[in-house]
Amino acid sequence: MEQRESSVSNPHPNLREDDVQKTEAFRRAAECSRAVSENSRDSAESRRERAERERKAAEDSRQVAEVDRRAAEENRRSAEELRRAAYKTSVAVEELRAVAEEAKSMLDEAKKAQ
Repeated sequence: MEQRESSVSNPHPNLREDDVQKTEAFRRAAECSRAVSENSRDSAESRRERAERERKAAEDSRQVAEVDRRAAEENRRSAEELRRAAYKTSVAVEELRAVAEEAKSMLDEAKKAQ
């Protein structure tokens, strides 16, 4: 009779075991989901850090390129100034040559006139 009361008080003894198994399966699934989420967060953080390093490297490279561009522009200006100075010097040399030729001519004429 005692056995019968036990079956009457719990008509589905396997139901409790099913609940325990389902609860355990849910817990494992939740743990797995948490691990996947954590891995995803870690991966996203790694990608963000890598992107930040790449952005910093690109900015550093841009700054170096800007310094190089300024130096090249300064060199171009200096070269242009030197070219103008060389041209002016060349013109002055030609003028001096012409003056020297004229002076020599006048000197030669003065010698002949004596």
